[in-house]
Amino acid sequence: MRNDLKDILPQQTKTVKAIFDYHKERGDAEHSRAYLGASSIGRECSRQLWYQFRACSAPDFDGRMYRLFETGDLEEIRFIKELREIGCTAHDVDPSTGQQFEVVGIGGHFKGHMDGAAVGIPEAPKTWHVLEFKTHNAKSFAKLQKEGVEASKPEHHAQMMVYMGLTGMKRSLYLARNKDDDDLYSERIRFDKKEFDRLMEKAESIIRSVNPPERMASRSDDWRCRFCDTKELCWGTGSTVLPLPSVDCRTCCHVTPEIDEGETWGRWSCARTGKDLHKEELCKACPHHLVLPSLLHGWTPIDSSLSGIEFESEDGETHITHGEGEGAWSTEELIRTTPETLWKKKIDTVKKAFNGEIDYIDDLCLFDRYPKGTSERVWHGEEDQLPAGMKYIPEPREITRKEVCGAMDCVEFNGELLLVKYTNHGNHYAIWRGRE
Repeated sequence: MRNDLKDILPQQTKTVKAIFDYHKERGDAEHSRAYLGASSIGRECSRQLWYQFRACSAPDFDGRMYRLFETGDLEEIRFIKELREIGCTAHDVDPSTGQQFEVVGIGGHFKGHMDGAAVGIPEAPKTWHVLEFKTHNAKSFAKLQKEGVEASKPEHHAQMMVYMGLTGMKRSLYLARNKDDDDLYSERIRFDKKEFDRLMEKAESIIRSVNPPERMASRSDDWRCRFCDTKELCWGTGSTVLPLPSVDCRTCCHVTPEIDEGETWGRWSCARTGKDLHKEELCKACPHHLVLPSLLHGWTPIDSSLSGIEFESEDGETHITHGEGEGAWSTEELIRTTPETLWKKKIDTVKKAFNGEIDYIDDLCLFDRYPKGTSERVWHGEEDQLPAGMKYIPEPREITRKEVCGAMDCVEFNGELLLVKYTNHGNHYAIWRGRE
């Protein structure tokens, strides 16, 4: 790891930083989805979709990316205006509600939001079309022109197929812009019921499953896994025992997504309390949270009760209890604890005898002094993205401590910011703020 980082620092003015910070704050404040999205159902990896549905991932976008997303939204306004100007009747919101068009299926656990609907399209003036607007860079646009939507952008094609199937429309208009030269591409997509049924079966299978589906890759270094938000959880390569963003009801053994015929709000039920959970309640897990055993790598459940699960390590030498009670590990603690802590049987040195709380004492490694829950991961990315990440460590920078913590190279700056290189899965870095 480099000790002198000045040569890789980005040059960013205060004005640009303020704009990106604004987008970052606003973007992070938006509520996460409490449903499986139609816009992603065409992805190849069902396992990743299951993790997203179960709130196992929380993408950490910077302000620049949030601004880029907004650029795509602004393009939708322009497309609607242009369609109207050429004589189409184009709706960007549902006339009956005044809100964005929403399609709902599978008891409200599967949803999507259409860019619009239109009639008067020059190629078929009398047919109503689902509208889908996208922007592409030059390379992606060229591939789209050569191969068409289904071959070059299967996720987009699947998205429109779901929209057509759930609205009853038989055609979609895919309208794309080349961001480099403002060239346009359009294609009319025909509804395929067999494909729609396949996608709906896929979605329902993901929603009903208690365990994550099989991986689409056989190795953790597969190129398709490189930028996946759930890679650490999927392959068991995280820096903590349970690399989840937070404790959420959707990762609890007691909670089930209920599929009610004709329902639209996506009901989740809790077997422990006997109550139904609304969207706002899902992210406020109670103290009785018991994590789904399939989320813990290297540990096999061997016994369970209403309040706890006993796990055995792969080598059979270590047993832990997850749940409530003295000596048990809560979900929050598993999210904050390194695998080495459990594997090396350091339980007595890191847990207090009362309340079952982790006690971060002086003999813990540098990384353990920045536990999830009391510290914040402000950035993460690959080595080539490190210059952008270094903006989160302001000047002056004083290296106060360096240490190798298991499979992590750690450098602490100013006694409050930690730069970590995860050596167990490539050149991946993260910056943490807020030492306990």
